[in-house]
Amino acid sequence: LFRSATPVRWFWICLTGFSLLVLEVGAVAHLREFGGGPDLLLLFAVFLSLYGPVEDAPLSGWLLGIAKDSLSAGTFGLFAVIFMVLSFVLSRIRADIFTEYNKSHVVNAGITTLAAYGAAAFWHRLNGAGLAPLAWKILGTSLWNAALAPAAFWGFFKFSRQHETHRRSR
Repeated sequence: LFRSATPVRWFWICLTGFSLLVLEVGAVAHLREFGGGPDLLLLFAVFLSLYGPVEDAPLSGWLLGIAKDSLSAGTFGLFAVIFMVLSFVLSRIRADIFTEYNKSHVVNAGITTLAAYGAAAFWHRLNGAGLAPLAWKILGTSLWNAALAPAAFWGFFKFSRQHETHRRSR
C-alpha cells in the first residue's frame, strides 16, 4: 500500500491503525448495541492484505491484531495471531479473488470477519465458554463489516492516494 520507504510506510500504517482504534473505542462502541458493531481494525487488515505489499501483510495483520487485543478482556494475542494468519492467506490468494468491485469488498470483508470471529469463538469454546452469546455478535459484526467495506476501502484508498502512497503489487 505504501510506496515510500519502509519506516515511513509503517508509520502511516500504525498511525491509521491507532486512529481506527480511537474511532472504534469512541464512536463505534455506541453501535455495539445494534448487533455487534463493525470492526474497523479488521477492515483495515483486510484492505492491507488485498492492496498492500504482499510481504507486509502478516506483520500489519499482527500489529492491528495486537491493537484489537488491547481492547479485549480475553486472551491477549488471540486476535494478533488470527489477524496475522488471515492477512497472510488473503495476501497470497488475492490474485485469485476479485478485488476491484464493491460486491467483492462486501464478500471479502464478511467472510474474513466470520473466519476471524469464528476462530476466536472456537478458542473461547475450547476454554469452556458458551457459543450461543457469541453467535449473534459474530453475525452482527460480519454484517456490519460487509456493509461498511466499500465505504471503508474507498476511504483507505483516498487516504493513501492523498499521501501519494498507494501501490498494488501482486
